[in-house]
Amino acid sequence: MKKLVRFALIVGGIAFAAKLVAAKKSEWRGLTEPEVRDKLDSRLPDRVSDEKRAAVADKVVSKMRERGVLREEEEEEPSAPTDSGGVGEGPESGDAEADDDSKDNTESV
Repeated sequence: MKKLVRFALIVGGIAFAAKLVAAKKSEWRGLTEPEVRDKLDSRLPDRVSDEKRAAVADKVVSKMRERGVLREEEEEEPSAPTDSGGVGEGPESGDAEADDDSKDNTESV
């Protein structure tokens, strides 16, 4: 009975550790490079020199990029022009229906 309890505690500890690691990984997944660097900068102690901080950040970012968990930065591109809904623009405007009505009137005469 003692062996069964000990085994259950060990399995429970391993499961807890696995969930903890998965939660920590999900915190970092999908971040952009500047977000990763900021997060690392806040976690590294102040006594670490700026050069070493940059070296650590470069290594972490390169590993995350290799694994495909780093989200690429989206540059804002000019959006495609949208239909402004103005008068006489496109087939959905009110003028198109008026033209159809005038054609119907001329055909019936």
